[in-house]
Amino acid sequence: MTRRYARNGFTLVEMLVALIIFSIIAAGALGLLRFSVDAEIASRDATGEIAAERRLIAVWTADMAQASPRPARDAGGEPEPALLAGENGDLIAITRGGWDNPSGQARASLQRVIWRMEGNRLVRIGLSHIDGAARGEPSVMAELNGQPGLRFRMAGGNWVGTWRPQNPAELPAAVELTLPQPDGTVLRVVTLVGSGPAAEEGE
Repeated sequence: MTRRYARNGFTLVEMLVALIIFSIIAAGALGLLRFSVDAEIASRDATGEIAAERRLIAVWTADMAQASPRPARDAGGEPEPALLAGENGDLIAITRGGWDNPSGQARASLQRVIWRMEGNRLVRIGLSHIDGAARGEPSVMAELNGQPGLRFRMAGGNWVGTWRPQNPAELPAAVELTLPQPDGTVLRVVTLVGSGPAAEEGE
């Protein structure tokens, strides 16, 4: 009499097939997880770049829009025009209004602000006084892939590459700032100057 035994368990071939299938599923899940993490990191980086760009534009626009025709003096006591561009290694120096004073300090609402390049970084320095103040710590506004450019719009509508006014209180009608970005593009910001001269009739 021949006995037949019921088969309990899996053969070696079945185990290998199961392991192969499990490996394929695990590899797919790992790839999907990695893609999700990479997408999240890229999205976060892009969001951070957009936020930094918007902050830069907002601060620059506020400085230009609230520019004041008030000349200043440097730390050595030498007179400077209200808007000084391309001097002392600075990109631009202006006197601006609207300086918030939440603590109620005994100071003016006007402030001298300097934008300059330090290495590949565009920085902003706010002075504690308009006249004779030493420079404080800079705030990094952006990292660039080259030197920024400036152009100035005259009252008559012409654009010039340098600003050398005869009147130290004179301001341009607008300022164009171009910033080479790390990705090779150029960010262009055109801003009206708050106290600049009015355009001539017919312009």
